[in-house]
Amino acid sequence: MIILGKTKEYKIINKIKTDEGLAELIELAEKHSFCGNLWHCFVAYLIMTDENPFSVGCERRQVPDNALAKTVKADFDELYTLFNRSVLDEIFDDYVPMKKPDKETVCIGTLASEFAKKLENALNADEFFKVCTDFYEAYGVGELGLYRAFVLSEDGVLVPVTHFRRVTLSDLWGYDVQKAQLLDNTRAFVNGKDANNVLLYGDSGTGKSTCIKAILNEFYKDGLRMIQVQKSQFKYLGDIIDKIKHRGYAFVIYMDDLSFEDFEIEYKYLKAIIEGGLEEKPKNLVIYATSNRRHLIRETWKERGDDDVHRNESMQEKISLSDRFGLQIYFMKPMQTQYFDMVEYLAKKAGLDMSREALEAAAKEWGIAHSGLSGRAAEQLIKHLSKEF
Repeated sequence: MIILGKTKEYKIINKIKTDEGLAELIELAEKHSFCGNLWHCFVAYLIMTDENPFSVGCERRQVPDNALAKTVKADFDELYTLFNRSVLDEIFDDYVPMKKPDKETVCIGTLASEFAKKLENALNADEFFKVCTDFYEAYGVGELGLYRAFVLSEDGVLVPVTHFRRVTLSDLWGYDVQKAQLLDNTRAFVNGKDANNVLLYGDSGTGKSTCIKAILNEFYKDGLRMIQVQKSQFKYLGDIIDKIKHRGYAFVIYMDDLSFEDFEIEYKYLKAIIEGGLEEKPKNLVIYATSNRRHLIRETWKERGDDDVHRNESMQEKISLSDRFGLQIYFMKPMQTQYFDMVEYLAKKAGLDMSREALEAAAKEWGIAHSGLSGRAAEQLIKHLSKEF
């Protein structure tokens, strides 16, 4: 079979009636919280996670109409038979996992269970094929399609983020202009239009990272995915691009708290990736970065004292990286009255019954003892006050 032919889990089918095979299946079911007919959930899981030329083509909404399609259609005829044959005891027809899925967790098992129900309603192989292709077009295939965010392992392998903070832009008080700029750019990007790389810079604790996480939650259903890359992992950027450039999704490479000391040279590789390398950056990729520095690379007083020619060259080198971010959004710390408004807004959202005067007094004291007036300080204060009520 072309479909599922190389997956590790597919091999379980051949030994499913053995104790070892059944144990592996139950372990998989508990890991992903399968619910319902365990056999149907398993086959549905195999179909939705196996990346192959056909499934990836469907993800890009390019269902092939050629020899490959005919071969794959024969595979789905076999899958339809496989799905509907009884290989497990009836006690597994209504499987309930021991642990319920966490609402804050990306639960592949829940999606597999829902997908299995739709496959059960297919009356023949043609309908079964249609349900599968519709799923690929709606959700994609494999980890890149089914998860919303990824980090890199030490050796550059994409690792799905299963617990992702469900923050929204409404959770961040103020900064309406900044949020609108980021929304407009991202909306254009997921709609296939030209979009800029974005640098969110300014004071710490003002919500730059929160904005980017909220943007992912806002546009996940529209096909947005995010990969967080650390400065030490820039050497893997080329491999990441090769992996995602032909997928049917819009990818943001996210770099948090990005900055370089004057002796660090990783920024030169990043410059080439963003713009200026031989290979054009894929249309389904943008880079969003946060930083406390607008120019990203630290400037020394020694350079300011050098001769005019050297100083000009040095300055151009340092600002050339930030210039590659076509949209630069500034986040400043709030004024005191804005900070008090922010605290009051978060207090009401948290259900705290405190007067404005009491909140202002607590906010002043908290700001002095902690990181000053910022959104982060306001959020930390509300968490602290919530414990006392």
